Amino acid sequence: MEKAYTGKIEDLELFDASSLAPEVTKRVVFGPGRFWDDYTMRHFSLPAGTIIPDHVHDWPHYMIGLSGTGFVIVEGKPLEIPSMGWAHVPGGIIHGYENPGPGPFVFLCIVPTEGDPHMKLKRFRMERSKSKVSKGIEETPTI
Repeated sequence: MEKAYTGKIEDLELFDASSLAPEVTKRVVFGPGRFWDDYTMRHFSLPAGTIIPDHVHDWPHYMIGLSGTGFVIVEGKPLEIPSMGWAHVPGGIIHGYENPGPGPFVFLCIVPTEGDPHMKLKRFRMERSKSKVSKGIEETPTI
């Protein structure tokens, strides 16, 4: 099978992002096994009225607004991310997200791969598989 170098975001796998907020959609554009092993670029869509509560972690976020308008709340201060706007949230800073509406807020968000649970697991599995191959251990299928 030939490797795809272009494509449509809507054709990418949809990941469960319900732990962030109901009805949030997430797709991975680049990440482990998709041209960029150390970082992950995610495509999110937050429906109108969505609030992702304040949280904190060690890694930064690099964001680009694609459509709609949303806010990143950094240490209690709402900062607007308009369509075609950008935002940077350093690691270790309390932050959250809001979409006051009226339509979806769609954006790209880049984090180091350890900052995305789906891609962190994928990278771990890829590294484990490479290690087994280099040691001559065959993969055992799971049932």
